[in-house]
Amino acid sequence: VALPDGRAVLAEVASTPEKRARGLMFRDRLAPGEGMVFIFPEPGIHSFWMKNTLIPLDIVWLDAGGQVVHLAPGVPPCAADPCPSVVPMRPSAWVLEVAAGQAAGLQLGDRLLIAPEPSDRKP
Repeated sequence: VALPDGRAVLAEVASTPEKRARGLMFRDRLAPGEGMVFIFPEPGIHSFWMKNTLIPLDIVWLDAGGQVVHLAPGVPPCAADPCPSVVPMRPSAWVLEVAAGQAAGLQLGDRLLIAPEPSDRKP
C-alpha cells in the first residue's frame, strides 16, 4: 500500500470471510511498515471491533478508488466484552489496519494505492 507521503505498507491481504473475521487478532506486535488490508466483495458500511486484538491500531477506510473516506486513529484493544464497534461514516471497499501512529498524517480525501508485490504481478 503506497501512502501519499511516499511511505509504503507491506500489507497482508484479508479477502475471504475467514481472514476478514480473524484480522489481526492475537498479534502482540505489528512492525512499522506492516499492516493488513481487508478487501470486501461489495462496498458498504464495514464496521470493525478490537476483540482479541492485543495492540492499538489505526484503521483507514477506503472507497473503491483508494480514497480515504474514514479514519479511526489509535483504536485501543478491547478491555472487556462486549467490545464496541468502530463504524465508518461512509461506505468503503477496502480497509487498512496498521499499528497506532502509522497512519499519522493521512486525511480524508487522500488517495492510497493498493497493489500486489512485484513478484505477484503477471508479465
